[in-house]
Amino acid sequence: MRRIEPVFPDLLPLSHRLGPPPAAAADGTVVLDPVEMRLLRWTDARPRLAADRSLPRRPLRVLLHGETAVRERAFLERLVGAGSGVLVVLDGASAPPVLPAPTVDGQVVVLAPWVPAFWGGAPLASLAAFGARKIPAGVLLALGPVPEPFAEVRRAVEEARNAGAGFVVACPFAVPPEDRHRVYDGRAGAGGDEALENLLFHTDLARLAAELEREASRACLAFGMREALPGPATSFTPQPTFTASAVLTLWARRLDLLDGVSSSGWQLRRAAQALLASGRDPHALVAEDNLRVIPGFTPWVEAFARSAWGGGGAPFDEALARWVAD
Repeated sequence: MRRIEPVFPDLLPLSHRLGPPPAAAADGTVVLDPVEMRLLRWTDARPRLAADRSLPRRPLRVLLHGETAVRERAFLERLVGAGSGVLVVLDGASAPPVLPAPTVDGQVVVLAPWVPAFWGGAPLASLAAFGARKIPAGVLLALGPVPEPFAEVRRAVEEARNAGAGFVVACPFAVPPEDRHRVYDGRAGAGGDEALENLLFHTDLARLAAELEREASRACLAFGMREALPGPATSFTPQPTFTASAVLTLWARRLDLLDGVSSSGWQLRRAAQALLASGRDPHALVAEDNLRVIPGFTPWVEAFARSAWGGGGAPFDEALARWVAD
């Protein structure tokens, strides 16, 4: 187990990974590394990691992949039994046959990556079995340049709903030049393709990624899909605390994308981190009118948090309207 720093910590607030990154199949299907948000192919070398079977002294939020969940089943049960939370990323069509029984709600969460077929991704497998076992299961949408990108995002959210996902996390993935050249060479043909060239090499990828995140939110609203991770919870951080913190960091990112350097997102991020560190139940604090005891909950942050967690109200409604505006 090693410490990680996800490239999008506002969307994936995890601290450690058990086992190596996923392995791609030799049939050309790619897999997604959610830590670095890049595509892996079967030709990519996998790092060799020393096995560490020692339990952490305090509960951690751990990411691992499906094959690791199968291979490290005994240690995974010990890890969950000691209070750590795990996010299991499914690497292919086959789900891990057995996951440890959580000791607290939301301690085990399943995430299935969705990668556009244009980039070599495979269709989503059904997640209904996890819902039947009371294990939250959702989809990580990997957003990148594709033909008709907005329609593709809407189709992806609909596919996630039909697969039985309970939530969606939309996140841009890295498209380095070598990946773009590989796709172009495989699809353009000998005569070239001007539209494809413009898409892959002359598009403002950062701006497109931000617009695709907003389109994913519009689609989630239309299909009734929740956004943000609902866990993993730990024995110290209950699920309501993690979920409330994840909502604030999600909106911290969105305000940064909307407002740039003048964003108030840093205030939400600071309060979310303090709430997560406290382990306090935010709903109990709201009921007691005691949110201000958590560092960072200024009057504006408290008003935003109450309205975001409560389903509407100022100032959250104004931020939501700006985010989903066409």
